[in-house]
Amino acid sequence: MIDLPIFSVLKANAAVTDLLESNGILRAYSFGLAPDNPQPPYVTWQIVGGDPYNELDDVPSCDRVDVQIDVYATDDDVVSDVAKSVRNAIETECYVTRYGNQDRDPVTGMPHYSFDVSWHVNR
Repeated sequence: MIDLPIFSVLKANAAVTDLLESNGILRAYSFGLAPDNPQPPYVTWQIVGGDPYNELDDVPSCDRVDVQIDVYATDDDVVSDVAKSVRNAIETECYVTRYGNQDRDPVTGMPHYSFDVSWHVNR
């Protein structure tokens, strides 16, 4: 229903593709669509909230979408580098609204970093 341009923005950024692309595949996935055991480092995102810009005289022309971005890697330096490159790539299109703590994924033990953005998507 909401067409986030996050993948195309990441794919167009050389710093991101240098870190996340191999064999022509960008390891950036909508939540739940990553392959089983993806090659690290990789990024996932999911919509966690948002609302339409309601107008009294017409349907909304834009939606504000809250997106959680999760970065996974094999070591702390790489997860930090990937998170910074993703943030820098998308920050001209959206606003960062939350920086999470760098931690370890409880299932895989891999270093993990999460942050949220607010994306305004025209209909």
